Amino acid sequence: MTSDATSAAPSKPEALAEELVYDRIVDALIDKRLRPGERLNEAKLASAFKTPRSRVRRALNRLTAERLVRFEMHRGAFVSLPSVKEAYDIFETRLHIEGAVARIACERIDAEGIATLRRHLALEHQVFEEHQPSVNRISGDFHLMLAELTGNDELIAIVRPIIRRFCIIQSLYERSTGVLCLTHEHQSLVDLIEKRDAEGAAASMMEHCRHIFYSLDLSERRRAEANIYDIDIDDPLV
Repeated sequence: MTSDATSAAPSKPEALAEELVYDRIVDALIDKRLRPGERLNEAKLASAFKTPRSRVRRALNRLTAERLVRFEMHRGAFVSLPSVKEAYDIFETRLHIEGAVARIACERIDAEGIATLRRHLALEHQVFEEHQPSVNRISGDFHLMLAELTGNDELIAIVRPIIRRFCIIQSLYERSTGVLCLTHEHQSLVDLIEKRDAEGAAASMMEHCRHIFYSLDLSERRRAEANIYDIDIDDPLV
């Protein structure tokens, strides 16, 4: 006899559909097509993705667990609106975690891994030069890729949500709509990793994170301006 937990679990096609909804919302957050404080209308998302609301709800629940989305009683789901303190806390965490990632990468990465990073650097440069909307996502992918190349699954599981939450912080507190170009810092970091300079790579990564963070306008005034996004999405991510 099938248990309730087993019968309630989504089938493989349903799980894939849920994963697609989840991935598209994450991409929209990172690409700034969804802004901090913006309302995520479950019915509109279900209609846009041509999928049952239950799948959208499960995707939103995952995003809530990762603190990328928040639920408000009687109002629904909204993109997270991190406080100034949260921004500093996430920065501090990211700073030291990514420093560790750089050190471990120096110990474990092989020639194929370096080649993978250099191919990604070429893609980064291209999307920046062409002003493609995916530039923030591609830049963030560099950090996720570096964590993946350590082969440490626990480290990857920590880095992924930190990078995504930091993208929301950037979207909320950025000083302008321009994109900060630090691809040359990624290049320097890869050079240090290839030389197996663990301390140099860690220092370079931490300085890189500081440059991103200190480019932001971390003020309550800037956060308050995000209230203009407290509306339903009209073009739901498709």
